[in-house]
Amino acid sequence: MSVEGEAELLLAVDNLTKGYDRRARKAVKEGGQVFADILKPNTPVSNEDKTGKGPLAEHVTVTGVSVQTGGYEVQVGYDNVKGRIAHFPNAGTSKQDPQHFIEKSQQEARGPVLEAFVKNLKVGD
Repeated sequence: MSVEGEAELLLAVDNLTKGYDRRARKAVKEGGQVFADILKPNTPVSNEDKTGKGPLAEHVTVTGVSVQTGGYEVQVGYDNVKGRIAHFPNAGTSKQDPQHFIEKSQQEARGPVLEAFVKNLKVGD
C-alpha cells in the first residue's frame, strides 16, 4: 500500500483501525467459545440432581464481547442458575475431593484459543 498526503494517510489508518476492531472482537468471541466447548465436557455430571435444574455442564455460558476495561474480553463460565455452586466440585468440600476441572479446561484450551486469536488477527486475511 502506498500513501500520498496527510488525508490519505489518516484514511488508511482509520481503515486499519476499523478492521482491527472487527477482527479483535471476532477473535475474542471465538476464543471464548473454544474455551466453553472444552469446559462443557470437562465439567463433571452427577447422577443426582437435587436442584431439578439439570447438570452444571448444561449451564456453561459465553457473554458478548466487552471493552469496559480497555481491552477486549468475554466472560466464560456458568450462568446464574447453577454458577454459584461450580466451585464446590472444582475446589472440593469436606465431603468431596477437588476435581479441578476448570483449571484442566484452562490448560487444554490455551493452545486452541491462541490459534483462534492468530487466525482472526492475521493481517491480510
